[in-house]
This record gives sequence, structure tokens and C-alpha cells, in this order.
Amino acid sequence: MADRPPRVVLVGFMGSGKSAVGRLLARRLGYRFEDMDRRIEEKAGRRIADIFLDEGEEAFREMEREEARAIGRQRGLVVAAGGGAFARAEARALLQGGALTVWLRCDLEHILGRVPVDGSRPLAGNRDIMRALLAEREPSYRMADVVVDASSGTPREVADRIVGLIEGRTRKRTSARR
Repeated sequence: MADRPPRVVLVGFMGSGKSAVGRLLARRLGYRFEDMDRRIEEKAGRRIADIFLDEGEEAFREMEREEARAIGRQRGLVVAAGGGAFARAEARALLQGGALTVWLRCDLEHILGRVPVDGSRPLAGNRDIMRALLAEREPSYRMADVVVDASSGTPREVADRIVGLIEGRTRKRTSARR
């Protein structure tokens, strides 16, 4: 797979499996794995929930844009983008640049079953807000290069589907050159 994308960016709503699938996908591709939210927490020295509380969502979104900018300069990377990152035009453009973007589409029923209401995710406390956010963000997620159903199957099966898509895209490009 010599023509693999330099980065694979997984996008989707919280609970869609971006981190679990991303780790497995990175291993399969021989890439490094990065979780944007974890990178932000490490650099800020505190949890995202605390950033939201102390500085507000816009401060967090600026940190997210900075991470997207840094990620865009790297190769051999699978990235789990934050749930709202791809819904912001500037961050989306930075994440898309030269990468294969994959929307892990997951229905609300599965998301609600996966996301705990324990304060670890600032926007997850209110299920009505989650419904509204998912509806608001889906048009942005649809801008990803490919869509993979993450509602069914294990994270390994979802990662396998993505590898299959990457291999199929690579074969098509190779055939077109001949």
C-alpha cells in the first residue's frame, strides 16, 4: 500500500468509537495513533471538562484548532478528532488537508448506550442536547471522504472495514496509472 494517505482522520460524534477504532487501525497500518482530546488535555494539564468550565467552549475550540494545525504537518498518523472539531470550518479544513477523513457514523441509540453521564464529557450530561448536537453536526460529518457504519460490529471489525477501503482506494489509483 505505497499510496496510502499520510494521515487518516476519524471523525464522528462522541461514543462513535474513534479512539478504540483508531488505535487498532493505526496498528494495522503501521501508523502512530493520536487522540486530539488527549493531546489537548496533556498540553493544558487538565481535563477538557475543566477547560470548558474555567475558560469556556471557545477557548477549547482554539486549542482544538492548534492541534489540528499541528496534526496536519505529520505523516504516518491515525487521528481521533474531537467530536466537535470537524463541525468547525477552520479545524475541518486543517484536518482534511492531505488526509483521508472517515466518518464513523453511529446511530443515537448506540451513542447513548456508550457515553456515560459521569461528567467526563462536558456536553454529554443532557441527552436532549446530545440529540440536538448530533443533528447539528451530521452535515459536517458528511463532508468526510468516506463513511463507515460504527453502530454494528466490534472496533476491530470497523478498523478492518477502513483498511479494506484504504486498500481499495490504493488499488484503484494504481490501476488508473497503468
